[in-house]
Amino acid sequence: CAVNLAEGAGDKLSSETVAEIYTTAALCVRKNFPQRMHFLARYFLSLARQVCSSRGDDTPASLQWLFHPLGHRFFVDGAWSLQDRDSMFSTTGNMVDPLSHLSRAFREHMLEKALYSLVTPTNTNNNNPAMATDEGSEKPVSCTHLSDTHEYLQLLSECSDSAGSSKDVTFTISPSLSALPGVDVVGKWWYSVLSVACCWLVGEDDMAERHYAVVDSLPRQLDQADDLLPKAVLSAFRARRLLFSSTEDSAHSCLLYCDKASALLRHSIGTATANEQQTAKQAVQLLVCDWLLSTRTAVWQTAQGGPGGVSCARPAELYSFQEDLASLRKIAQGLKPALPRVFLHEATARLMAGASPARTQQLLDRSLRRRAVSQKGDAVSLHVGERERASALLMACKHLPAPVLSSPGLRASMLSEAAQTLETLGDRRALQDCQQMILQLNVSPVSS
Repeated sequence: CAVNLAEGAGDKLSSETVAEIYTTAALCVRKNFPQRMHFLARYFLSLARQVCSSRGDDTPASLQWLFHPLGHRFFVDGAWSLQDRDSMFSTTGNMVDPLSHLSRAFREHMLEKALYSLVTPTNTNNNNPAMATDEGSEKPVSCTHLSDTHEYLQLLSECSDSAGSSKDVTFTISPSLSALPGVDVVGKWWYSVLSVACCWLVGEDDMAERHYAVVDSLPRQLDQADDLLPKAVLSAFRARRLLFSSTEDSAHSCLLYCDKASALLRHSIGTATANEQQTAKQAVQLLVCDWLLSTRTAVWQTAQGGPGGVSCARPAELYSFQEDLASLRKIAQGLKPALPRVFLHEATARLMAGASPARTQQLLDRSLRRRAVSQKGDAVSLHVGERERASALLMACKHLPAPVLSSPGLRASMLSEAAQTLETLGDRRALQDCQQMILQLNVSPVSS
């Protein structure tokens, strides 16, 4: 009926209003009609796109994501639902507008894909719930230059900026609805968090600083949430930011933030449920845990006074590291691609404790090998990420004693492989550290 009235009105209605009517009709078909009738949803979407282009008007900001290939695929093939309440990852601009609920579902989908492409870049789509809508493709997700992650984050940002009501809507139920905010502040906060994570991975600290102010301002909805995971993210972010600031006494403050984030993370893991956004929460928990363990490792390595240092960590630091490692093991139980990181950080814990290097070398070797794990009765190939492999090579060359790596040229070849990998990944910070170790061994650095 609404479609017929809109078509009968002709040019009396704006193209934005007509497009929203067509899109709402497509949504109704998608949710209420049987599977064999879902082709009508594609038909109404094409009409919405056509009415915007035929009148020469720009596509409404609230619908631009739907006309993007990823948005169209999500709407047509995705297993989405219209929840009646906000989540930890986004908010709904207009609670009575079904398109606002659909937009929020897409933002959470993009956030989940960005998270998994960031924390498990070599995982297969079949192992990643966030990739379930990509037509069953099972090829590995390649994010060597984080291009996929940046694409997802760009869509998340653009969609978050237009999360509220349309400016030209004239059929609001009450006057208060016409003044709804147009930005999803929660979605924008997560966008900034992941943007910082991407910049840190490649050593672009100047780019990361552009997002520091947003990440430092935790949205009120997240500050008052029952789940403490956002607060754990904030504390872990502040710890890592202090690490990169290289100021005096930053190590002590950095570890204090790590301890705070560690306690918040354990609370989040302990209160995890099997319902809302569990897959996205696991990915965020892995990101936080990786930040904490990497930060603690860097603080310990800085205290060594240079490569080859073998002094043990203080008992309190080692205990805190072991607690974070226990959290990582719990996360890896539900997120198998995190297993190589478990082996890597277990080896680091042994180095910090001054344990026997033979077992440590075995753990580092396990971080370099491709493994097959069982998931729901099926054997699944698990790829070791390039970054984890390079980190394992650096840890072995930096801390294992000479008798363990006694083969002629072994340490030099391992460092050269690590440098090539880090150069491909674009990790300038780790590459600089690797090249310094190469120079100390009087080996020509890898050309950049």
